[in-house]
Amino acid sequence: MDFLTATILSGLIYDGVKGGAMIGFDLLKSKLQGWLIDDNQIQLLVEELKEAGINEDLAPHAIERKIQEHQPLTKLLKQIKAHENNNFVVQTSHIGHNVSNNGNSTISIGDIVITNTSE
Repeated sequence: MDFLTATILSGLIYDGVKGGAMIGFDLLKSKLQGWLIDDNQIQLLVEELKEAGINEDLAPHAIERKIQEHQPLTKLLKQIKAHENNNFVVQTSHIGHNVSNNGNSTISIGDIVITNTSE
């Protein structure tokens, strides 16, 4: 997935709201960890959500629909990208430990430390 979608954002907002949070900067900042977004974009996102009529009383599908129908908001979402993380670690413990990694990473198993830098 390249950019933040209405479905993902509505789910993040609903999760925060059902936990008692208000839709605002702090909620979005905590929920959008792992996305390439700065504080100015978060503030703009909060303003666009309010302008779109999104509030704490809406169900997830209603939040998603309002996001999709609000053109400035969908345009903003397309600018928010997910972090590209090329570090994949797979661990299976059927017999011993089998660990594989790709990209730049450091793996520690007990006293053994393996650093992989791919260029």
